[in-house]
Amino acid sequence: MDSFVAPDVLFKLSQLLSNLVLGENEIRKNAEKTLNEEWLAKDPGNVLTALALFTKQSPDTHAEKLPSKMRSFAAVLLRRLAFRPVTGTSGTPSTTVIYDHLPETTRKTLESLLLDCIANEANESVRSKILDTTTEMAEGRPWPELQAFAAQYALSDNPEHRRIAYQLFSRIPRLLLDQETEEVVGALQQGLSSETDVSTQQAALEASVAFLTATDKPGRDRASQLLAPMLNTLPPLPSVSLAPFLRTLIPLATNEPGLFRPHLPTLVTFLPPLISPRRNQSMPSTNENPALNESSGGVLSSADEDVRYAALELMLSITEGTSKAAQACLGWIEALVNCCLEGMTEIRDDADGDWLERDPTDEGDEDGYPLMFEEALDRSASALGASILPNTFQHVPTMLASPEWQQRHAGLMAICSLAEGTATETLQSDFAEPILTALIRTMQAPEARVHSHAASALINFCSGATKDVITPFLDDIIKALLLMLNSSSKAYVQHQALTTMAMVADSAQASFRKYYPAIFPIIKVVLGNATRPDQRVLCCRAMECGGLIATAVGKKTFKADAPEFASLLLRIQDSVTDPSDDTMAYLITTWAKVSQTLKKDFVPYLPFVMPVLLRTASLKPEMTILGDDEEPDTTGDWQTVVVHGQRIGIRTAVLEEKAFENIVVHCSSLGEAFAEYVRPVLELCLPGLRYFYHEGVREASAMLIPMLLVCGKSTLSVNDLHTIFRTLLAALDEETESGFLSSLYKCIVDSMLVMPDHSLPADLTVDILGATKRKLQVLAQKRKQRSDHIFSQSSEDAEEEREDMALLEELEDFELDEMSRFLRVVDPNHPLLVAIGSVRDLAVIRTEY
Repeated sequence: MDSFVAPDVLFKLSQLLSNLVLGENEIRKNAEKTLNEEWLAKDPGNVLTALALFTKQSPDTHAEKLPSKMRSFAAVLLRRLAFRPVTGTSGTPSTTVIYDHLPETTRKTLESLLLDCIANEANESVRSKILDTTTEMAEGRPWPELQAFAAQYALSDNPEHRRIAYQLFSRIPRLLLDQETEEVVGALQQGLSSETDVSTQQAALEASVAFLTATDKPGRDRASQLLAPMLNTLPPLPSVSLAPFLRTLIPLATNEPGLFRPHLPTLVTFLPPLISPRRNQSMPSTNENPALNESSGGVLSSADEDVRYAALELMLSITEGTSKAAQACLGWIEALVNCCLEGMTEIRDDADGDWLERDPTDEGDEDGYPLMFEEALDRSASALGASILPNTFQHVPTMLASPEWQQRHAGLMAICSLAEGTATETLQSDFAEPILTALIRTMQAPEARVHSHAASALINFCSGATKDVITPFLDDIIKALLLMLNSSSKAYVQHQALTTMAMVADSAQASFRKYYPAIFPIIKVVLGNATRPDQRVLCCRAMECGGLIATAVGKKTFKADAPEFASLLLRIQDSVTDPSDDTMAYLITTWAKVSQTLKKDFVPYLPFVMPVLLRTASLKPEMTILGDDEEPDTTGDWQTVVVHGQRIGIRTAVLEEKAFENIVVHCSSLGEAFAEYVRPVLELCLPGLRYFYHEGVREASAMLIPMLLVCGKSTLSVNDLHTIFRTLLAALDEETESGFLSSLYKCIVDSMLVMPDHSLPADLTVDILGATKRKLQVLAQKRKQRSDHIFSQSSEDAEEEREDMALLEELEDFELDEMSRFLRVVDPNHPLLVAIGSVRDLAVIRTEY
């Protein structure tokens, strides 16, 4: 076999390989340079063939002297070099790779050698690297010998051969897609039910998942019978093997949840005992393995923890993918809720037993807290909506009244999770009395961490609640919050009390005036005294609270305190030296609340507020272009966005967003008194329309433009107006998202209505009408494709997808509404109005208009 490469060449390349693997930095760098410049650039075929030989473990090759580490490295290097893009004549990477340019004989040689490597490699880790290389080599290329090899191994009497075949199938599912579905299902069923070796059975499970994921819908329907034998592999497994099997099923549950729908009654008896092993489930467990290690005093072993989390994730993935079926399955929601609530009570103190005493805002505080179960309840609420509430509130009031602080804490966090989900309105309307009564009682609990979380849960519950819901409880809520604020020595409790007070004021509005004389003096004292660096958070929370109280009680009540409050804000503003300091974000928001309250009386403060606000809005965020698999630095607040097909990492533009939003508040509150700042704000918000990196900035910019036109009637020229509308047209023309398109059309219409005759120059009108026609054509095509897709689904799959489509079509309907407004302003009988009606009729989810 060495005759593929001359012995002297093989020797030299083996030395290079050794230097790459074992050499020091300088030796390795020189070896890389030599490999790339003297070998790969001149003779890639020999290099790749040699690497394939070095990968092979066989008595008749040079590779017999190579340890597993060297063979593994050779396999990885072979893949990287073979599929390295070819550099073009201009120095830019080509769309082709080195492997594409090899002679056909060399490619055949490499394919043959790789199959030999797979057949002869005994080390599982090395074989995995070889299979990775084989997978990439098979991508999009015919390889009949590989097909025959896999088929032969799948029928072999040797379980090791069968495992290799399943591993190939899971990595390259087209090897199965080329066969008759019934034959594939039969072979995979045989592997799932008959294999006695667990690793071979897992490989068969992975191959089954890959096939079901990769095949088309008709093939998946015919192969759905695979799910039963796939699930039947689970009960007999020991804990150490069960977790990998469960994790293998999770991607299938995420991508093709409908396959699990017929099996929910079985799964609801099997999964919950794995997740909550200490609960005496009413449903029998099919797992005979004890989930608790009795000798460790009830502490789960590492293997059992893995099983627990894998089972939870599988149950959640199925719930999220088939929420209707989950709601219809007897016991499913009850079991899932029970698992989450029980897991949330299992707070494990450190060796020092200090979890209850630690500041919950400290970094790493989540150690010992079962955050996964809290997130699971949150995800369940988002998927199931209000249907989760009855089962949850069978337990939460009892938990909040429990003498055990872990139970009370878990009950509070359950309220937080549910109030953030889709069931908030039902929660507030149907459970207000028991929840608020329990929260008020728990806010007086002796444990600081518990009563702080009670105040936090109150925020979640009250967010968006009407004053009618909260007013009957205000006396007791304010009393409990003042007690926390005045008597606690823990800073995080004081911070939470102020934050909750702010939210309560925002919900109560005018009803809060009763408490203003007792509370606002405390806010001013805090702002006057919280001057140390370690009191910055306290200062920020007090600012936030003061601003929201001002808007709640109104100008008449607040006006007497306004000068002193503004003086305190100016002192704080002068003390901020770092523009990225969180204090600045709280400041600009609080100034906006004061402006909203005082209206025209705020004008004297504008010279102090607007320069800082404009400077903040013009900050340039830190950005980086990312590769396909690259993630941004996780040490800061980064998010990933896709702009024109390019992934971009951007440090979250919180300050910029808040600045734009608060400019909107000032502009809407002050009207013509804001005229002095119209031009500098326009210079920010016109580019902001195309600020693809942050949706909040774009939305605020679209809201601002009509307001600025009102404020600047006496200062804007005809050329200014032309520039504004041309910028809006450019943004409209390139926008594809219905949500922001509706905002752009609203901006255009509201801006037109400011004009004396509610019209635009003819050329602009024609251009916007042309853009509108194109948008309607695109939207009609989307709806037709969506309709074709939904009618190709089974009734159950279609029902699940219709929920997602309802939200999407709701956004599109907003866009159509604003288009209609524009057309009616241009011409109440414009023919495109008929086209809008036709596009509405294409909706999958029909709505009455």
